Amino acid sequence: MIERHRSMVINVTFVVLLAIFLGVYTLLVNPAVTSAQDPTAEATAEATTEPPKYHFVMVSHIGANDPNQLWLTFAIAEFEKRFPEVQIDYVGATQSGIEEMVTLARQAIATKPDGIAIPILSSEPLDPILRDAITTAGIPVVAFNISDPRPAEERIPYLAYVGGGEEQVGIMLAQQVLDSAEAGEIPEPTGSVCADWDPSHQGLAARCKGFNDVMGAAGVATETLTISQNQADAVNTMEAYLQGNPDVNVIFAVTAGSGPWMYAAAKDLDLSPDVDMEGVTILSVDESPVSLEGIKEGHILATHSQGFFLQGFTPFEILYWNRELGYEPFNDVLTGPILINKDNIDKWIPLTRNIFGDTYDELSQGQWQ
Repeated sequence: MIERHRSMVINVTFVVLLAIFLGVYTLLVNPAVTSAQDPTAEATAEATTEPPKYHFVMVSHIGANDPNQLWLTFAIAEFEKRFPEVQIDYVGATQSGIEEMVTLARQAIATKPDGIAIPILSSEPLDPILRDAITTAGIPVVAFNISDPRPAEERIPYLAYVGGGEEQVGIMLAQQVLDSAEAGEIPEPTGSVCADWDPSHQGLAARCKGFNDVMGAAGVATETLTISQNQADAVNTMEAYLQGNPDVNVIFAVTAGSGPWMYAAAKDLDLSPDVDMEGVTILSVDESPVSLEGIKEGHILATHSQGFFLQGFTPFEILYWNRELGYEPFNDVLTGPILINKDNIDKWIPLTRNIFGDTYDELSQGQWQ
């Protein structure tokens, strides 16, 4: 606990100091003036048509079909407002998978950007590509959302990792199950399963590991089940699993999109998946509309936030100041996890609505059937 507290202090201190540094430096190089006071205002407006000073690329496994992309693109737009001399391209995959990520990484590197932010979906396939970009082409890289879990001397030599502690996500949500059962809010867990739709995604694997470790230590039989990224196939797989494993009464869906699918599978089998003292209990992830409304409507026990806005903004702060002043962070930046449950859901819904706008209802309505 002490070590974890120290780690959080280091990361919080880093973010605070970075924010102070950015504010002071910006005031020094760009003193605030109104357009009426500034005789160069028109020239500045014309200058916006000039080529960007820096061109960064965010390569992501989170594509248009994943609502979490909106968090990232919103953060990027805010960064570009703050630093108009920077252009950021967001390149998202059609679905989560290492083959497409490798292709997208190669394509991004070929454009010779001034910096790249990329999740390390799987270390071994991405290592030679990114290592060459960093050491040979001189392109700085920041890992976001998923880190390279290998020791520092072996991992891809990126500047820093900005994202959640993925194993801690599973640990935290498993502990929520045990705490809720002890409080008499859900049945005692008799068996659990972690539903993972992308085995190549080492972040999802880490979530399952954390979850399974805690449940196993509590004497609950648990395992990881690979499901499809296709809804019908995923539901069928989980239904077959539950029929063959009647003791399982806890399901952890490690992606927000698969949460309603796991709920549907349990409901189809009349296993009472709502949060009560009967049947199956469902957990999911992310501060996405579907997960938040799942909690609000009593369909899932808990989810989490991994700090998506920070994951979309902070990597480009690091890349920008690396290019400007040679800045290299001393530590990674952990942006989560934060537990979201019935106790704080009413704080998260308005915050997320502010980001998603009308899309919030489009993404959440009709999901929990």
